[in-house]
Amino acid sequence: MAAAIASYSHDHFHSLPSVKEAHERFVNIKGQGHVEWFKKFFVASNMDRRFGLAMIHRHFDLEHHEKLVEYKGTSIPWSGGFSGMKEPQPAMWSFDDKGVLRPIEFYYSEAHDGNFAEKDLELIAKFKTELALRGLDNVFGLVRYPGDKFDGSCEFSQGRANINLQPKDYPAVLKAFSTIWFFSEPLWKRGCTCKCNEVSSDHPHTGHRTTQRT
Repeated sequence: MAAAIASYSHDHFHSLPSVKEAHERFVNIKGQGHVEWFKKFFVASNMDRRFGLAMIHRHFDLEHHEKLVEYKGTSIPWSGGFSGMKEPQPAMWSFDDKGVLRPIEFYYSEAHDGNFAEKDLELIAKFKTELALRGLDNVFGLVRYPGDKFDGSCEFSQGRANINLQPKDYPAVLKAFSTIWFFSEPLWKRGCTCKCNEVSSDHPHTGHRTTQRT
């Protein structure tokens, strides 16, 4: 049975946990083991260059008319462009409390990814089933694959903006944990996983980081 897919929902976005809550839950369920299992799942499905695995969380509050949209490494609340601009495209998805897949983050580009193909829908249905079997419906979601040439990024939240830096510019002293995993051979070998700084005890979301494996 195909999974139901719907448009963005402000209520669903605001139901997502904070990054701290999401990480605590990830640790409690020994999430890395699930990540390893889903690596095999994506590779076996030949979809490791279509989607990655995301630990679902919310960056900050948005107004009802806003979406979180990324452009050239910076994500901000987006309330609409101007005449002639295309609509932002989904970059990350998660299932709501009714099992409907909805986009939760977006990106802007004149080039269009197109709608989900039949093989995408098949993967989404299987992914939903596997999440349910493992009790992970509210833990993981899907993220758009960035391409084999993705070198990694370092993302910091400043107010209501997320700014991505190149990995070489990220302070090495910061502790971090992964929030997004890509499973294609080139990205997995380079360790291209988006991470979040976990040093400060008073930050809800100070940054993500993508590093290379050594």
